Amino acid sequence: MAIRIKMVTKTNKKQEKAIQTLKSGYVKIGWFEGQKEPNGLLVSENAYMQNNGFTIKHKNGKQTYVPPRPFMQITMTNNANKWNNFWKQQYKEVLDGKINLKQALNKLGIMVKSDIQDTIISSNGIRPNAPSTIELKRRKGSPLIPLIDSSTMLSSINYKSEEQK
Repeated sequence: MAIRIKMVTKTNKKQEKAIQTLKSGYVKIGWFEGQKEPNGLLVSENAYMQNNGFTIKHKNGKQTYVPPRPFMQITMTNNANKWNNFWKQQYKEVLDGKINLKQALNKLGIMVKSDIQDTIISSNGIRPNAPSTIELKRRKGSPLIPLIDSSTMLSSINYKSEEQK
């Protein structure tokens, strides 16, 4: 014998529409519109390579391995609970009609963008640069922070909030 339970919540038409609207929204975080580093590399490619590691092939045949500095994963791990709690608050505000979906998504986008930038700047949990890289950065006058050279990657991260129609 089984007992079947059906949960019923009372919502009005306005709330039902808001719930459907909330399901259609999302935020993209990253580097867009083909932005380039001073050396011509796409910023999105540089961010991917820095996050995952890469090998530099020099003209003399030598290779240098640059280890991963997974700033995206570090940011997600350190902030997932904060983002979820924030989104629950925004969700409620949309349901209550205090803000619209676009406003809620933009607030989330700003928060996530800022958290990624904070991870890059603080370098918390990010492998430090090799002594040779530190010396090269010092000679160039670049910041000694691992993921910052020209600051293009840091300053050009952005978000896009979208609603599926």
